[in-house]
Amino acid sequence: MIIPNTCERKFYNMTDQFNTRKTLLMRAKDPNDQLAWNEFVEYYSGFIQMLLHKMKIPQQLHDDLKQEVLLKIWKALGQYEVKQDIKFRTWLSVVIRNGILAYMRSYRKRKNRESALSEESLFNEENFEPSQVEKIIDEEWANYMVSHVVEHLRQFFSGKAIDVFLMSSKGKSTQEISDDLQIPANTVYVLRSRVKDRLLIEMKNLRQVLEF
Repeated sequence: MIIPNTCERKFYNMTDQFNTRKTLLMRAKDPNDQLAWNEFVEYYSGFIQMLLHKMKIPQQLHDDLKQEVLLKIWKALGQYEVKQDIKFRTWLSVVIRNGILAYMRSYRKRKNRESALSEESLFNEENFEPSQVEKIIDEEWANYMVSHVVEHLRQFFSGKAIDVFLMSSKGKSTQEISDDLQIPANTVYVLRSRVKDRLLIEMKNLRQVLEF
């Protein structure tokens, strides 16, 4: 059996240790609980990185911008109430979007038009109206969740099972997968079905912690 990496061990140990889906958020709101904040960052920083790439933010700005967004989340987190009507992921999306736009506005002010033109051409605020950003966030969140779970599934499946599932998700036919991996077509069906069933279970578990 493949041993999960450090991030995966932390995530699933955390779900075993804390039995409610809101526990990490409640702990992360405590400014004195550095461990909880570190775990929070570990779960969400990858998602922020994916958004920056999708929104075509210049690569050289990613590190600073991600830190700025995380700082804004940390400052705003204490104001979020779990029982309020807005879902946490929706609230988080608004904070991330506002953080990105605020940073880019500030960036433009620091650069003169000539030196910043080539970088700014990659980022047009008008293309990121709330509805457009929400669409991007929904798409990237789904991708982020699936990629996170697929990595975790490697501890449950050995051999070519994960390869079968990933190739299938990219549109390859059963016969193409069979030929590429040199396994019988009926084995492709079985492995794909097993991985998919387990993925649905793990997606549900992950959403209980990261989405509510």
